[in-house]
Amino acid sequence: MDMTDLKREHDCVEIGDRLDFQGEYEKAIAAYNSALRIVPGDADVLFDKGETLVKMGDLAEAGKCFDLALGMYNGY
Repeated sequence: MDMTDLKREHDCVEIGDRLDFQGEYEKAIAAYNSALRIVPGDADVLFDKGETLVKMGDLAEAGKCFDLALGMYNGY
């Protein structure tokens, strides 16, 4: 992974955050998924995705994202 990849991931997250704020939850999830394809182990992105999934009412999938993120934050 190089700086270009990190920039692309950052851009995807920014887009996802903006779409989430605008209520475009499906598109936000797609942007977060794009970021996770670039950096699969980014706990912050998983957490953001989980928050959006909660807004969509998909609590089961959100819980999976939160569990994965928590494990990453705790080094599991």
